[in-house]
Amino acid sequence: MSDEELYRQMVAGDGQALALLYDRYASRVWAVALRLTADRTVCEEIVQDVFTRVWTSRAYNPDLGLFEHWLMVVARRLAIDHVRKQNRRTVHFVSSNDNNAATRSDDLTQIPLHVDFDEPFLQQDLQRVMMELRLEERQILKLVYLEGHTLSEVAQILSIPLGTVKTRLHKALRQMRVGMDAWRSEVQP
Repeated sequence: MSDEELYRQMVAGDGQALALLYDRYASRVWAVALRLTADRTVCEEIVQDVFTRVWTSRAYNPDLGLFEHWLMVVARRLAIDHVRKQNRRTVHFVSSNDNNAATRSDDLTQIPLHVDFDEPFLQQDLQRVMMELRLEERQILKLVYLEGHTLSEVAQILSIPLGTVKTRLHKALRQMRVGMDAWRSEVQP
């Protein structure tokens, strides 16, 4: 049964549908939380928070994308919120003259994707698409999505205007979507 069908059943009050979604995605949600918090105990709390939010909010719209993608966004946002509340992350601002800044921000050759992929080459394709982006776009993606910085923090870290951060992020996401759409058409009949 598809995720979307299970979600519809869950919205109708079927607790078993939620249990099936939990079984499918709890480990992936946990991996997202671990990548952002580095705390296994906190990950368990975040997993529970994510599925509680799924059960209570009913915010998913199948017309806007896949359930799995929406769920990972919810997990990421809750994990980042938790990190911010606990002040566990220290933001180190670097000047534009710091030669190590570009190296640290562009270390994307090994994207830490700790998710069990259904398709064997997905991680390789993600990295290929990432490497096709300009350095500035990769830096912003890494700072926002892998390190959990806000857009304002990224603007300060890179010493560029907030509007430039938003523009580069939007362009990078658009290019990644095009690259991954090509991947999707290759693997689906």
